[in-house]
Amino acid sequence: MFVSTGDPSYALDDVLRQAGAVFSSRAGHPVAVNYGSACGELAVCVSEVGLVDRSGLSTFVIEAPAAQLGLLMDRFLGGVVAPGGALSVGGTWWCRSALHQIMAISEPPVGRRLGERLRAQAMHHVAVDVRDRSADLAAIELLGRNAHKVLRRLGAYGESGDPRGVPPFRPGTVDGIELRWLLESDRRALALVARKRAGDLWRAIERAGHEFGISCVGRDAATRYALLERTRRSRLLGD
Repeated sequence: MFVSTGDPSYALDDVLRQAGAVFSSRAGHPVAVNYGSACGELAVCVSEVGLVDRSGLSTFVIEAPAAQLGLLMDRFLGGVVAPGGALSVGGTWWCRSALHQIMAISEPPVGRRLGERLRAQAMHHVAVDVRDRSADLAAIELLGRNAHKVLRRLGAYGESGDPRGVPPFRPGTVDGIELRWLLESDRRALALVARKRAGDLWRAIERAGHEFGISCVGRDAATRYALLERTRRSRLLGD
């Protein structure tokens, strides 16, 4: 699923440092918290589009026969996600990559608790296989008002360019780099990629997003923008 098409040119940490990232430890992982001005980076998300390193996310891959996987989803999600579908429940994105496989993506504190529950299921059900892929996969987030324009340029919406015509969790290719897109909304998406290709993918996304005002954004600004977006959506639903 995540196949490298060549030798990596850039390590992601090196790319971030060259961009001026200021790192801090969060949940035991080094995180690029800003690139000099969290306020300026927040403004980028509000008016244009930010590029955020989310490689500290916990990622589990669960495989089981379709019937067994359906039972597991019902237990953890209260329902079943179809292949290509994605559902956010309890701070975790559940992304069905195939009939016999689903991925669970979450922040590390949630991931640790989830991992314990998933491993318990695997111990009691021989047909269920749970693998922690957090160390193997990197995650890069596009965040902001113009995110959909960059995603269209990158081919995340398929040949039609219409987000309504593609599943929210789907494979893609950018500059020969294979990845999977999690299309959370028109202002937010996650690219999952083999960690050794993450620096190359970051550079490719930067090139594609240049005309749309893309800029590196740290975790502090990304968190504040996510809060603004939740408030905006709540007001829209209230109206």
